[in-house]
Amino acid sequence: MADVHGYVGGVSAAEGRRKDRRSKTIDEAPGFGEALATGVIAAEHVDALANATATVADDVRTGLLGQQDSLLAAASTMTPEQFARTCRERIRRLERDHGIARNQQQRGDTFLSRKLNLATGMIEGRFAFHPELGNQIFTAGDREVAAIIAAGERAGDPDYVNRSYRRNRLTAEALGRLVATGHDRERPLEADITFVVDARTAVTNQLHDDSVCETGDGSPVPPDTVRRMLCNGYLTPVIVGHDGVPINVGRTHRHATRPQRRALRTMYRTCGFTGCDVAFNRCEIHHIDWFEHGGSTDLSNLLPICARHHHLVHEGGWTLHLAPDRTLTITRPDREHHTTSRPDIIAEHETSPDQQRRRQPAA
Repeated sequence: MADVHGYVGGVSAAEGRRKDRRSKTIDEAPGFGEALATGVIAAEHVDALANATATVADDVRTGLLGQQDSLLAAASTMTPEQFARTCRERIRRLERDHGIARNQQQRGDTFLSRKLNLATGMIEGRFAFHPELGNQIFTAGDREVAAIIAAGERAGDPDYVNRSYRRNRLTAEALGRLVATGHDRERPLEADITFVVDARTAVTNQLHDDSVCETGDGSPVPPDTVRRMLCNGYLTPVIVGHDGVPINVGRTHRHATRPQRRALRTMYRTCGFTGCDVAFNRCEIHHIDWFEHGGSTDLSNLLPICARHHHLVHEGGWTLHLAPDRTLTITRPDREHHTTSRPDIIAEHETSPDQQRRRQPAA
């Protein structure tokens, strides 16, 4: 169908696919078609809903589209970017509610297979891990990759100094080291795993309307899984809030410490830039007041941002201001206001009118 659009309509294949998704979404949620025809919403609102539901499980997709009336009410008062975030938040809640059955299914579907490619001589494999196991393996792998890169930089290796290495290759090398050396090095099952859970869910072991119960990369997990992990490992509490004690190290460290990264993860699922979906685990920790300009490595001066936005700040002339309540104001190089926003996890649970106004990004 996308090729037909491209041939007959004179549009690109990508635009054809976008029109196909939009048409399918309108078929499943006809209220959006009517609202689009009358100008209540824009085509980009329909695209936001289509993109949000493109890769989710069928039961989650059905559950979200079943909220058509409230979604339309939200879309009519939001920009497409804000509506896209609303869709993702609702999907996360639906996935959380389906989490227990889904987690059991994921464990049953976990596998790892391998074969020898006779043509290349390479051992190839396929895998699918349930979230807990995946986080155990790849958290350990990411830490080992960081150690490999640091060692290469210290040695002056041009590949590491110039950042010309391939991270996927390093990940394979890192996992090989961890598995092959066994007890001589830190084992994957002893890797540092982050769970983000609100206090009420942790204490009651029951999900509620505002529950947060997920791994560090945002995958929902049942409360029972978290409680089991707390029994088997070490518990490191991270308190972030008006009464919390900030985790500060001043200028004794240039890079954020592990406790600081844990604290930031309790506030941010993704890059701190409004509307950016790069996962926290893939972000770099930026000093709002640059370290080289005298800024401190204190929690109040740190923000997770992806590599692209980090480049915009350091080389592109964009400026950031982070208020004590972590309201972020972004200004373009021409000194025009770009957006004002709040951390995505905190914003999800702010319900007062003042808080709602503060959380809405300003165009």
